[in-house]
Amino acid sequence: MELIETILGVKTEEVGEFSIADSFNNDNLLAGYICRRQDHRYGALLITHINDEPCQQLIYATPKLHYPFDKNGDYHWPECKDVKYYEKLDGTNILAYHYEYKGKDFVTFKTRLTPVVKDMGFGMFESMLREYLDENTWVRESIELNPTMNLSFELFGSRNPITVKYDIPLALCLLFGVRRVDGAVRPPSEFNLPINAMTPYYAMGGDHGGDHTAEYNEFREKMSHENGNGQDDSFVIEGMVMYANTGEPSWRMFKCKPEEIEKIHWSASGAIPRIALSTTALNVFEDKENPSIEDFIELLKEEYPQSMIDRAMIKIAKSWEDAKQKIFITKNINEVWKLAKEKGLDVKEDKGATMRFMSQYFDKGMMRKVGSIVLKQAGLL
Repeated sequence: MELIETILGVKTEEVGEFSIADSFNNDNLLAGYICRRQDHRYGALLITHINDEPCQQLIYATPKLHYPFDKNGDYHWPECKDVKYYEKLDGTNILAYHYEYKGKDFVTFKTRLTPVVKDMGFGMFESMLREYLDENTWVRESIELNPTMNLSFELFGSRNPITVKYDIPLALCLLFGVRRVDGAVRPPSEFNLPINAMTPYYAMGGDHGGDHTAEYNEFREKMSHENGNGQDDSFVIEGMVMYANTGEPSWRMFKCKPEEIEKIHWSASGAIPRIALSTTALNVFEDKENPSIEDFIELLKEEYPQSMIDRAMIKIAKSWEDAKQKIFITKNINEVWKLAKEKGLDVKEDKGATMRFMSQYFDKGMMRKVGSIVLKQAGLL
């Protein structure tokens, strides 16, 4: 389609079409295309219509991050005027973005590959975000203080578990900003914030004389030490993001992960690790309510070559079936929990009454799993 190639600069097969109600703004109906190209346009929205009226606009989103080295392990650094390292949090990316309609500015929220954040079978992302926004006014205040930017946040904690096990139930941190006019990235230190809500900053290591590779690998070693060098699965840090000021309008971002986290995604044997398949399969459900195994494979292609995927097809199929079963169970539990809340039951106020209500819908043998899922999502475990 000429519009996609002209404005986004990508091929038609690199976008997905959407039509969705913006539940944060009176259900404005947003329609257009979302980009899957793995660069600065990753997750970008080309809105073509709002409430069935032509209203074309391009929304820059959270770009795809890459490592500073190639598949042979060779590093490729740009000329850097300044370098900053911030913690890479392990949760769900939430972008607060602006769009215009009938002369008014609207702010809503999206995950990486959705136009508007919604509750999905595996994660109650919209519910958790709304709860956090209701209890923490700094988020909307930060958005108002930085009107020229779309702000990228991470929603993380024990209620939104992925790889790192956090003690805090639910939190939101500012990762960086994306300039609305051109998609230029700015690190969190450059923003006006009502409170200290930035991703944790890491000071430089030893004096490496401008040797970015030595500095980068020192941080990797320090993170491995924090994670106990991968002796168990209780990771406390997923990685860092290196921000490099190259003098261009946009700072460049590079992933920096400790070896034990990288091993979750890569294997010396050339096979995709089983834990990476499990995690990626569940991640598919962040972006689609009813995804297919083809969607799972498309997400795997972002990290692995086709040859590795072809060799792993039996494991991929098994991981997909396991993920669907987990999603099915979680979705059923959340639907019954929603009924309990509609009956006026609050698990934080009366756990026993809530569980007794839910036990009407599940076998006795399921109730331990029911309790575990509900209590984790409520921040009680």
